[in-house]
Amino acid sequence: MRTAKFKATAKFTYFSITTLAVIFYLAGVAKAETPSNNNPIRSTFSQLTVNSMAPSPTGMSAAIPPQAQAIFGGLTRVTCQAGQAPSTCLPLGFLNTAFGIGQFTPQTAAAAARKPALTGTETLASATPWLGKIAVKDALAGNPSLAAVLPQSAFVAGGRGGGKIVNPNLQNIPFGSVVNLKSIQLNRVPSLANTPFNKFAGIQKFTASQIPNIGNISFANMPSITIPAGAAVLKMDVVRTRERNVRHMVMSGSQQQPNAPCQSNCDYIETHPAIGMPYLKGARIISGDSLQVRGGKGLLAWVNGGQEPTGISFSGMKFVVRNVNAKKGTATVNLNFRSCFYAFGEHCTPYFIGFPLWQLSERRNTLPLITTDASVARVIRLRQK
Repeated sequence: MRTAKFKATAKFTYFSITTLAVIFYLAGVAKAETPSNNNPIRSTFSQLTVNSMAPSPTGMSAAIPPQAQAIFGGLTRVTCQAGQAPSTCLPLGFLNTAFGIGQFTPQTAAAAARKPALTGTETLASATPWLGKIAVKDALAGNPSLAAVLPQSAFVAGGRGGGKIVNPNLQNIPFGSVVNLKSIQLNRVPSLANTPFNKFAGIQKFTASQIPNIGNISFANMPSITIPAGAAVLKMDVVRTRERNVRHMVMSGSQQQPNAPCQSNCDYIETHPAIGMPYLKGARIISGDSLQVRGGKGLLAWVNGGQEPTGISFSGMKFVVRNVNAKKGTATVNLNFRSCFYAFGEHCTPYFIGFPLWQLSERRNTLPLITTDASVARVIRLRQK
């Protein structure tokens, strides 16, 4: 009786509890972390800001879905030209979704950016220049005390008890067309320095470059980012291109498709743990240029065809590997954004808008990735006789 040889393939997939985080080192060279640092991730994240994000080499233009336009002050499209920095084209609405930037006030933004505290002697033109570009009704809704700086000609009779109300014809006019921001000091409306940006409906369509200090706040100080106390550091080991049937040790994917495999023309990077989590040795992150996965949730899940590039998520953001180059041994990490709104649950677009952050290298001694409890898929092939 002959003994037949066969192969049986069993897939064992195990998942973790928390999510993935990413570490970046400026100048492309690893910066040594001393044992005295209680949180090396925080010290590294403190070096990355919106202003330091690299411009997109190709440019992009994407329509904002009607259901989400309100969070961008009525903006219908986001457009960035090739070579344009995200700080000059990416709306605050996207940055607020990812980082919680709208929770800052003019005063706390200055502190987070390590700038001098506002004293009240600044003019509104220097402390809150964006105020001049939002509608009068949005300015007063965000901070009713701003009515105190409106000229008497802006009011008409008709309020309670014979009082005055703002002329309805001025409601949709830019605040700066009614008030000369250069002639009014911040101490005329002291509460304005401590009013969160997201109180003003029109500010979501502005960029970081239009709002003082926002672009200089480090990721480590963003309200929506939680920096873990300890994690495993992953080095990029090798890069692979044009591979087929990549399933084993895949780390990347989406919330809907974790550890998503790639069938053909697969570019990816392979990592190994420098510190902690030995089971991640050989973990793979597939390039977003090679694989699109399901993304989004709720009423906005249809945006971009319901697709987003595969990658790893962290605190309202998604990190996507692109431009994998086997000859040079390099790859680029992109930061991808989504937009969300809340109405009887969370509704979010896929992570379909992205900008390059950093280049990874096989040859340079960089520490580009970090994880706190990763999710991987392992394929084990068993051979029996």
